[in-house]
Amino acid sequence: MNIQTDGKTTGPGIQWPDNRRIAVMITFDFDAEFLRESRARSKGTSIGFTDYSRGQYGPHEGLERCLNMLDTFGIRSTFFVPGIVIERYEDCVRKIHERGHEIACHGYAHESVRGITREEEEALLETCEKLIRSITGKNPVGHRGPESIIHPFTPKLLAERGYLYSSSMKDCDWAYQWEENGTRLPLIELPNDITMDDFTYFYFTFSDPAVRAMYTNREVIGNWKDEFDGLAEEGDKIFVLKLHPQMIGRASRIAALGEFIAYMQRHGAWITTCEEAARYVLEYQSQGDRYENNK
Repeated sequence: MNIQTDGKTTGPGIQWPDNRRIAVMITFDFDAEFLRESRARSKGTSIGFTDYSRGQYGPHEGLERCLNMLDTFGIRSTFFVPGIVIERYEDCVRKIHERGHEIACHGYAHESVRGITREEEEALLETCEKLIRSITGKNPVGHRGPESIIHPFTPKLLAERGYLYSSSMKDCDWAYQWEENGTRLPLIELPNDITMDDFTYFYFTFSDPAVRAMYTNREVIGNWKDEFDGLAEEGDKIFVLKLHPQMIGRASRIAALGEFIAYMQRHGAWITTCEEAARYVLEYQSQGDRYENNK
C-alpha cells in the first residue's frame, strides 16, 4: 500500500472522472446455494432444504430483478461468480455477460477455507478462469475471496496470473496498489466492508442460530446512504456495495436499492465496474509516478 492506513489520511487525493465526488461500484456475489453450503461447512454443520432453496432464489428469481434494475439506471456492474455456479446455472451467467456486465472470479465452490497452499489456490484459479473464459471469451481480471478470505500469497499470485484487481480487504475507504517486499504489484485493491453488504442485514439461516438477520429496507438503505454521504463529502474515496441476488433480489428490496442508486447518481457518484475503476486508479498512479520521476 502506498498510503499509510493511520486513521487520519483520507486517501491518495485521486480525482475521479468528470470531477465526480466518489467512485461507486454496485457489485454482486452470485453464489446461489453455495454460499450457504460453504458457510455451513466452515461452521461444522450443514444446510437443510429450506436454506438450499433460499440460495436458489438468486438464480430462479432475484437475478432477473437485479439485471432489470441495472438496465433501468444504465449501470454496468461486476458479478463475482464461483466456478460451480457457472456449471450449475450457465444460462444465468451467460445472461449476465450478454447484458454487459463484468464477470469476476469468486472461488470454485465458494471455498471459505483458511490454510490452503499456493498450489491449491492456483489450481482453483485455473479451473475458474477456464469456466469464465467459456462464457466471456477472456480471462477474468478481478477476484474476490469467498467470504473475503484470501491468503498471504494471494496478491502476488493474482498479479502473476494477470489479474488487475482484488476486492477482499477491509482496511480503508480508498483504492490502493498492492506491494510485495517494498515493490509495487500491478494489482489494485478495492476494499469493501460488512456495513455495505446486504449479507449483514438480510442473511437468514436455520443452520447457524447466531445468524438470523432481518432488517427493514428503511434501516438498510438509511445506513448505506449515510455512509455514501460521509465518503462523498471527504472525496477521493470508493464505495463498494456488495450484494447477493438471493437477498437483495426480493421485490421490495430491489425497489429500495433503485431509489438509493438514483440518489447516488444525483449526488455526484461515478458508478462503474470494478474493472473500469481499477484501470483508472492504476493509470492515475502511473501518471503520478511519471510526474515524480520527471521533477
